[in-house]
Amino acid sequence: MKHILFACLAVATLLFVSNQSQAQAWEKSSKVLSLGFGVSQFYHIDSYYYSNNRKHPSFYNPTTGQFNFQGEFGIHKYVGLGFTVGVGGRAGWNNNYLGEFNIPMGMLANFHFYQLIADKNSKNIHADKLDIYAGIAMGSGVAFTYYDNTSTRVVPLAWGGPHAGIRYYFVPKVAVNAEVGFGRSLVNLGFSFKL
Repeated sequence: MKHILFACLAVATLLFVSNQSQAQAWEKSSKVLSLGFGVSQFYHIDSYYYSNNRKHPSFYNPTTGQFNFQGEFGIHKYVGLGFTVGVGGRAGWNNNYLGEFNIPMGMLANFHFYQLIADKNSKNIHADKLDIYAGIAMGSGVAFTYYDNTSTRVVPLAWGGPHAGIRYYFVPKVAVNAEVGFGRSLVNLGFSFKL
């Protein structure tokens, strides 16, 4: 009887330990840092024009290459909040405009719906390796625009919009990730690291 009880206890312990090692890719305690490169589009509030003796801002939104760094921290089993900063720029499109260098920064919120699906599904859908999410990000920043007459303008940025992303953890703490959306990342590819 002691041997049967000991065997049952050993099997239960092994099942508990193996179940604990199958952690999901996103949890309430998750802390994820990501580095990526992509294409962004920010609204520039550049010059002003006059109409009916009133001053109006002029907006334009060029597409720029961007290096992004972001952090996301779990506040709920399926929700994360975080920050994003980047550096980027583009070459000019005519003889007068030489290009720009920009520094955007902002905040983001993501809903990790694949983890919700995994919790409701009794099948193994690899939620320990795969994290699919959707969210919204918004922020501001500054752009330095360069012109051939040696003038440089400091231009405020504004951006915001939805995005969707996927992370695949090929090892427990490192993932490849991809995002598509509007604003901060039209397309962004990179790596994520769990802390």
